[in-house]
Amino acid sequence: MKSPLRSSIAAAAALLLAVGVGACGDSAEPGADSGQPAGDATAVVTETTDAGAANASKVPADTLVHVSIGEPESLDPAWTYETTGSMFEMNLYDSLVFYNREKYDAFIPVLATEWQTSEDGLTYTFNIRDGVTFHAGGTLEPHDIAYSLQRAMLQDRVDGPMALYLEPVLGTSSLMGEALGRANVTKEGATLADVPADVSIALCEEVMAAVTADDAAKTVTIKLKTATPWFMQLLAQPWGGAMDQEWMVEQGDWDGKCKNDAGEATWTAWNGPDAQESKLFEVANGTGPYKLESWKHGQEIVLVANESYWRTEPMWEGGPSGPPALKRVVFQKVDEWPTRLAKLQAGEADVVDVPRDQVTAVEDMVSVTYNGGDAMAPSTPGAADGILQAFVGYPLAQMTAAMFTFDIAKDSPFIGSGQLGDGIPTDFFTDLDVRQGFNYCFDWETMIRDGLQGEAVRARGPIIAGLAGFSDTSPVYMLDPDKCGEHLAKAWGGQVGEKGFKMTLAYNEGNEARRTAAEILAANVATVSDKYVIEVQSLEWATFLEARRLEQLPISISGWSADYMDASNWVHPFMHSAGAYGRAQSFPADMQAGFDALIDQGVTEADPAKRAEIYAQLQQQAYDNAIDIFLYQATGRHYQRKELKGWFANPLIPEEYYYGLSKQP
Repeated sequence: MKSPLRSSIAAAAALLLAVGVGACGDSAEPGADSGQPAGDATAVVTETTDAGAANASKVPADTLVHVSIGEPESLDPAWTYETTGSMFEMNLYDSLVFYNREKYDAFIPVLATEWQTSEDGLTYTFNIRDGVTFHAGGTLEPHDIAYSLQRAMLQDRVDGPMALYLEPVLGTSSLMGEALGRANVTKEGATLADVPADVSIALCEEVMAAVTADDAAKTVTIKLKTATPWFMQLLAQPWGGAMDQEWMVEQGDWDGKCKNDAGEATWTAWNGPDAQESKLFEVANGTGPYKLESWKHGQEIVLVANESYWRTEPMWEGGPSGPPALKRVVFQKVDEWPTRLAKLQAGEADVVDVPRDQVTAVEDMVSVTYNGGDAMAPSTPGAADGILQAFVGYPLAQMTAAMFTFDIAKDSPFIGSGQLGDGIPTDFFTDLDVRQGFNYCFDWETMIRDGLQGEAVRARGPIIAGLAGFSDTSPVYMLDPDKCGEHLAKAWGGQVGEKGFKMTLAYNEGNEARRTAAEILAANVATVSDKYVIEVQSLEWATFLEARRLEQLPISISGWSADYMDASNWVHPFMHSAGAYGRAQSFPADMQAGFDALIDQGVTEADPAKRAEIYAQLQQQAYDNAIDIFLYQATGRHYQRKELKGWFANPLIPEEYYYGLSKQP
């Protein structure tokens, strides 16, 4: 029986699809931040062509070359919270279930052959598949899956994805915060080392008790504290990818225990690692359709087909089964668009990410345009000798925003002297007039028209169209240079107007839409006063993400991609103290307390009407406090060679699911 909350999610999802827009973890960050953030880029696929030698493919028929911007931060599924990394992990690892093609709220069996959910929605029991082997040769057993989920939650790195599991399982957003709270440790800079062993061990044991395996019965059971209608959507993401426990322990990873024989808490040694500290940083041993062959950092990642892949039946009608059709996938990191275009024209690439403002460069190559997310959508013919198919206008669960940091790190290289005039103070954006002034200096019309070819709508807050709390009549800031000037002139008691300021606004290299947004803001602020200087700078994707985590960026232009379809997955990352973006923005304590209380209330409220009211309040508060410049929600645009088959759009699948693709003459 559907709960009222589940029914409201289904209704919201239907509306999202009806309006045809979405909002990205940036991966990225599922949920997550994305190297191909928030609809900012489109994909182009080529292959052998009869349209002339200039476009003839030089790529073997069983190989896919994907030329893109950025690269993963890590290949550890529990660590990754950005779409480029998640894309690889979704091809390297299997989870219990997967999405039923384009349907993000319907699931197919993967490592689980079937499952049952208790009447109260708190207990999930999965029957685990026989005959599955890991890439390194081990045999999958239920305890491997339980270990993988436990390890993921216990790792719980800062700004990672594990709050999504910890909230329904333990009722907390952070193991660190929960442990410190239980131990009443309040000193600044406290870590798990400051938590008494009995408290730390008890917390670990709660995680272990929530996810259990029975190898004899071939089952895995997950127990929640709070009914979570979107929990299956989370399990379909790569964070639940199965690992070989014995192999992991051999590599020096977590040993599956909370304490040692002396009664000391040992699990904490694996909590919150830096990216390169993870044993799976650049190593993979999953059960997925592809194996990792190599990763040359800053250059390319190579995957090869898992010829022992277990699947014997098609994933869905017409879907893939058995070993992958594409035997080799080469992902090349090329941040410069002219070079990517040259590779496409020379036949040296199969998939090339195209900036939205550069789509005319491939327009004459399109033979047919599908107005939707697969080849079953209504179509319009194009060039008779075209070699590409285009898919346009399909919904994306993505949104991009420019986020203010209220407490910038003192060692930030982006704030000049740290004083007004030739820099900005670390608390520059705590002044509401500064934030409102910056909002009034942004030009959404130009951004959408020129930067996104008109294929987007402006965002109206953290919650995207189609979800509870969104209204197309809610208040928004509009470009108004006079108001921009008025607010900035009186900011900081008039000091901003008197002294001016200078700061650097960074974006991730290769993301042309974000570059456009940064340059629009910088140019408009400069027209208000020549004392107001914003310099625009590009950063490598991994460098950009690290600078944001360290709170060094005065403004962070990033996208969010849904982890699951519900308004809670938008207000939490943008506004909650444990959110992927909210934490790094460091909102004032009183403002943060109000946000957190409403967000937590929204998650537990079962009445759809009351939930909508809560999320509408949060949307309004985001506007009143001008916490961000909420930029745009783009619709999807994807290109591929006519011969490439199997592509489809699913708003929760990060970028390319290589296993579903094949080349056919």
